[in-house]
Amino acid sequence: MSIRISIALSAALVIAGVSASAALAREPGMPRGERTFERLDKNKDGALAIEELESRSVRRFMRLDADKDDKVTRAELESWLNRLTRRRIDRILSRMDGDKDAAVTRTELRGYIAGLFELADADRSGGVTLQESRAYHVTARRKRTEARKAGSQARQ
Repeated sequence: MSIRISIALSAALVIAGVSASAALAREPGMPRGERTFERLDKNKDGALAIEELESRSVRRFMRLDADKDDKVTRAELESWLNRLTRRRIDRILSRMDGDKDAAVTRTELRGYIAGLFELADADRSGGVTLQESRAYHVTARRKRTEARKAGSQARQ
């Protein structure tokens, strides 16, 4: 039952707007996950040198410098966050707004949650285990990565 509540809560939080992780996506910081840590650890010695952390952090953050004056202004940060917010809203509506009227009804939200639940409940037991929830996220992440790669290749 707690997984059902968790899925419902997750969907509700998605509707709320830009997530904290999206807002922090370019803000320099220490890696949280093992995969990111390993990707940054170029010499594979199990420890990050400042150079390993700094090169990626500077490169990613300075992409926000729209006018290439070697500084990121408040206006450039706001512009970037506004773009993220608009994309997030579009993504939420494309997934949840069944009748495409630019609003998500309680019925549409429940349908969306039911769809998530159905995808995650791999053994069709009527309940989602933590293992199934994790597997769902791994599969969803893989699909997003593949879609991004396909989109990137199509633009080239």
